[in-house]
Amino acid sequence: MKHFFFVVVVLFALACLSAVAADSPVADQTPNVVGNWQVSWQARLGTEQATIVLKEDGARLSGTFRDAHHSSSLTGAIEGKNISFEVEFQGSRPYTIAFKGTMEGDKISGTSQAQNIGGTGAYLGHGGEIVQPEHPWTASRPRDPPRLKTQATGTAGSSTSR
Repeated sequence: MKHFFFVVVVLFALACLSAVAADSPVADQTPNVVGNWQVSWQARLGTEQATIVLKEDGARLSGTFRDAHHSSSLTGAIEGKNISFEVEFQGSRPYTIAFKGTMEGDKISGTSQAQNIGGTGAYLGHGGEIVQPEHPWTASRPRDPPRLKTQATGTAGSSTSR
């Protein structure tokens, strides 16, 4: 009889844990990648900075990429926490950078790699071969700027008047 009672208690506990896990907002939920991100990546000549705006349509990503010199569209995909997208750079020597990473909360990290550089010689390795190394990159959601206190009220500023 003791074994039967023990088995019933264990089964009840497992059923409760399963119900809690199923109701959990984190269970089987794809992270929300939509919105603005500040991107930093290691390029051939140093660290680069950009802003991306991501939109999601199922597993497909689209959006815009802006840095100090370029504004381009991007396309990609998301599967669970894994994200990938490509940015095409136009100009006299067009090329593409492919970004792959993993999302954890409000941060993404991974590697980027230049593609389609053709015979530009942009990445000449030893012996003159063209190499396209992977470089680390990270992204984070920008934080809202702190609200300024007004001199008149000493409270956070508001766009409505009193």
